[in-house]
Amino acid sequence: NFGPDRGRGVTQRLPLLRWQSMEGVVNILGYALALLMFAAQPPASGKVHSDYDKTVDFAKYRTYTWSHGPVDYRPKLHDLLVADIDKEMAALGFTKSTDPKADLTLRYFTVRSTSIDMKELEKAEREGSKEQAKSYDVGKLAVVLRETATDKRVWAAQTQEYMSPDMAKREETVRQAVTKVFQTYPKKK
Repeated sequence: NFGPDRGRGVTQRLPLLRWQSMEGVVNILGYALALLMFAAQPPASGKVHSDYDKTVDFAKYRTYTWSHGPVDYRPKLHDLLVADIDKEMAALGFTKSTDPKADLTLRYFTVRSTSIDMKELEKAEREGSKEQAKSYDVGKLAVVLRETATDKRVWAAQTQEYMSPDMAKREETVRQAVTKVFQTYPKKK
């Protein structure tokens, strides 16, 4: 409650939000839930969602260091992610550093989940089948860069991909995901 209306209820300033019936409450909650669900959705498979601080001059950043954080529980995948991210950072003109005062700190996050083919599930239910619906492994990757001096997030990007059970194909998918994520890095001025 700030400003000249301090102390008055929201319903006095915004009569459209008055809850005059239980139906109105349910409608408002339904809209809020739909908005929340939409906002919380990860990017579609193969798409990258990227966000950066538009007030930052990215040309001033030259060095980065890895931040300690959660590491992918599969050591081979962790090593692949670190190597590919380092390669992308070098291609952007960055120098990797062990100095804790490097310009940026970098972290990655991964999550693996299973996605069920809802069309197949619906078909199986309609036909009364006891077969389990087809499912897919989905890998999610997020990369975050923070300005070391301020700990302010300056860039973050995330994507998700369907992951093949074949390890060679899976590694290629990870490489492609890292490349796609870094394609969204803001261009230096």
